[in-house]
Amino acid sequence: MTWWCSATGELWTWSWRAYPGVWMLVALLFGWYWRRVHLREGLPLSPWFMVGLLCIWAALDWPIGALGAGYLVSVHTVSYILLALVAPPCLILGIPAPVIDAAWRSPRAGPVLRLAIRPWFALTVFNVALFLTHLPGVVDTLMASQVGAFVVDLAWLLGGLALWWPVMGVEPGKAPMRRPLKMAYLFASTLPPIIPSAFLTFAEYPLYATYELAPRVFPILTAQQDQQVAGLLMKLVGDLPVWFAFGVIFFRWARDSNVTAPPVHPDSLRSTVAR
Repeated sequence: MTWWCSATGELWTWSWRAYPGVWMLVALLFGWYWRRVHLREGLPLSPWFMVGLLCIWAALDWPIGALGAGYLVSVHTVSYILLALVAPPCLILGIPAPVIDAAWRSPRAGPVLRLAIRPWFALTVFNVALFLTHLPGVVDTLMASQVGAFVVDLAWLLGGLALWWPVMGVEPGKAPMRRPLKMAYLFASTLPPIIPSAFLTFAEYPLYATYELAPRVFPILTAQQDQQVAGLLMKLVGDLPVWFAFGVIFFRWARDSNVTAPPVHPDSLRSTVAR
């Protein structure tokens, strides 16, 4: 049985295919959220978390997951954007403050969260995941198997969670990162993706054998053109969630500059969006 989307080399058809592994991952995340938030805390389910789960499902399941795994590198980039840049902030926003506060106090999760909230560490994790999963040798090797494709997808999701945590996480008893630093951090996060985006856009030949030799889904779209679209998507579309967060922080900062009594945790993007 095919549990996860991977490169198979088969001719593409628009016939639906089942990927139970994707359903199990989404179900496990939802089950944890239901048990921890609704049953234990008695809190309503947040639409933000549901949006994050839908993004994960869309990125991994048919047709985006299947097309991106072994046919079109442009759709592979769409999966990357959904998993690393759209789903993580939605998931974090959807977790209630009491649950996050309990995680901070946990002997297991607490040290991880305290390390992950450091900007240098978060950017390192995100960029290592970004660059490694876009190296031609890594892509061609991992995407050929279901386990390898799962590793790539998981690296994007975990890297995205690391990227967004310094912006949206607030350690109890400590002031959150100040807004100017958050904006500088977000701006810095948009610079490293320029490198893989440029290689994809301006390379004179297809970089990935997986997608160059794959059966063509759209005959009018060559492997070279597909790769160029991927490079443009990575930069032009991939930056949009980051710049949106940058704008939210900036305008919130401008609004609060005229308020004499700032709210609790004024620098928290989490509280900003939740309102």
